[in-house]
Amino acid sequence: MDKNTNIEIGERIRQTRTSLGLSREKLSEMLGISSLFLGFIECGQRGMSLTTLINLCTVLNTSTDFILLGKMPSEPRQELIDAVNSIDEKFIPLAIENINSFKRLVSLVQKIGADKNSNNIKA
Repeated sequence: MDKNTNIEIGERIRQTRTSLGLSREKLSEMLGISSLFLGFIECGQRGMSLTTLINLCTVLNTSTDFILLGKMPSEPRQELIDAVNSIDEKFIPLAIENINSFKRLVSLVQKIGADKNSNNIKA
C-alpha cells in the first residue's frame, strides 16, 4: 500500500476509536499491541497484520470495508431495491414474475428441507 492509503486507513481508525470514546492506550490494550504501534498505524507510518486488522474491526465494531476502503457494506435489501429501481419500466412485470417464481422455489426448498429434518427425527 502506498503512504496515502496508510494515512487514510489510520485516520478512519482514529476517527472510529475517538467516536467510541476510546483512548489510544485503551484500544491498544484491548488489541494486545503497544500504544506506540497503534499511534504509528493511526498516523499512517506503519501497516498492520491481518490478525490485528480483524481484531481491530471486531473491537471497534466496524467492517474491514470501512477501515480499508472507507465504504460501509451495503445492505442486501437495499441492493435488491436498487436493482429493481434500475430496471427499465417495460420489464417490471417480468421482474415481478421472476421474483414471485423465486419466492415459490425458496418456499418449496424450505418445505423439502423441513420434511427431511422431520423424517430424520422420526427414524
